[in-house]
Amino acid sequence: MMKVTFWGTRGSIATPGKGTMKYGGNTSCVELRAGKEIIIFDAGTGIRNLGLKIMKEFGSRPLTIHLFISHTHWDHIQGFPFFVPAYEARNRIHIYGPPGRDKPFDSVFRGQMDSDYFPIDLGDMSPNIEVHEVRSRISIGRLTIDHFYLNHPALTLGFRVTDGHRTVVYATDNEPYEGSIHASGKKIDKHIDLPVMLDEKFVDFLRGTDLYIGEAQYTKEEYEEKKGWGHSPLETTVRFAVQANAKRLALFHHDPTHTDAFLDRMVGQAKELVKIYRGKTKCFASREGQTVTLP
Repeated sequence: MMKVTFWGTRGSIATPGKGTMKYGGNTSCVELRAGKEIIIFDAGTGIRNLGLKIMKEFGSRPLTIHLFISHTHWDHIQGFPFFVPAYEARNRIHIYGPPGRDKPFDSVFRGQMDSDYFPIDLGDMSPNIEVHEVRSRISIGRLTIDHFYLNHPALTLGFRVTDGHRTVVYATDNEPYEGSIHASGKKIDKHIDLPVMLDEKFVDFLRGTDLYIGEAQYTKEEYEEKKGWGHSPLETTVRFAVQANAKRLALFHHDPTHTDAFLDRMVGQAKELVKIYRGKTKCFASREGQTVTLP
């Protein structure tokens, strides 16, 4: 089976407080267990608690951990310096991510641990940390991981993991092309609308997944004021999930201004949208500590 556990569900900046206790205030981090494999998506502040849990669970046993970074904005990497397993020489940590615009992923990722920002260099952690730039399909044991470039101001990857029976897609920080400020009037020819085509390719990437962890940071009204920021309105995320026949949609990357009560209302809206789109996708808002099992 696959088990997916949410350790950080918030976007942009960590938001601890009374109003975020239900869904959590830590930034993006999701753990996937499949057999002996440990896969982690993003290293926001939620990865700190995940690291402590892993150390308690495995003790002194050596581990191999695969960490996939969607992109290197702060809310997706800022927890890594506090990921305790990465300090243990017995552990092997593989870190995967997209190339930077003008420098390799390795340089970008190491940059946050420059002495001007943090007292410990990446080279002072475990000697068994390997950084990989994602260029093609990755195989880990029985798992296959494919990637897809998303629409965000930084080069950003979505990941699709399958063991041949179950599939999970992690795709956060993505803006629909159709209707965005960058897509106006763009056509390949008079018959092909480029933004529509690119959105259709993304839906194909999601096709038939058992669990789609999808960013839905804004309401429709909020999105109208924040087009071009690289994030999605709830309506589009739900529509894509239904079009792709995704079995479950975990709303993710909650806006820092959205309280638990606000997110409860968004879940209600998502369920109504599924009905409007005549789909069968089951929607819920991801929350810290929640585990989803795919038998």
